[in-house]
Amino acid sequence: MSDFLKTAGVAFIVLGTGAGTVSVMNEDLPDLTVPALPWEASGALDGRIFATKDTIEETGEVIHDTLRFFEGRFQSARAQVYCDFGWTEYQTWLEEDVVHFTTTTLCEDAPHTVVWYGTVRGDAILLEGTWTTRRWYWTQQTLVTGIGQSALVAHSTPRI
Repeated sequence: MSDFLKTAGVAFIVLGTGAGTVSVMNEDLPDLTVPALPWEASGALDGRIFATKDTIEETGEVIHDTLRFFEGRFQSARAQVYCDFGWTEYQTWLEEDVVHFTTTTLCEDAPHTVVWYGTVRGDAILLEGTWTTRRWYWTQQTLVTGIGQSALVAHSTPRI
């Protein structure tokens, strides 16, 4: 058998089985690192709604969002429109007059993970997060930081 046919046969076997894709895959990117605190599901932010102005760090693009906390769950209106993340349990840690919160939201229809970490002091919220999309052939991540104010207190029951 000629060297050309041998090489073609090996290439066909390697590429045909997917073994060749390993060399073109991107390495995974870690999600946002959340501080190691004694987190608990306290519902400390239940009934709160925040209007936020967020910045995508990679591009400087400014986006507006509404964050809701209800019955121990969290929802980002903007993320909900993009992909049906639904309501996700959140955890808090209280430090004097500051409520730290974190949650990890997952999209059921696509490989999107958003890790949120923020602080609430009075009516002000500061947050950061990573939106990571993991596919077998690439991983894309967006870092977001934001600030906002309490929009109102929820008196009606949202659909969960």
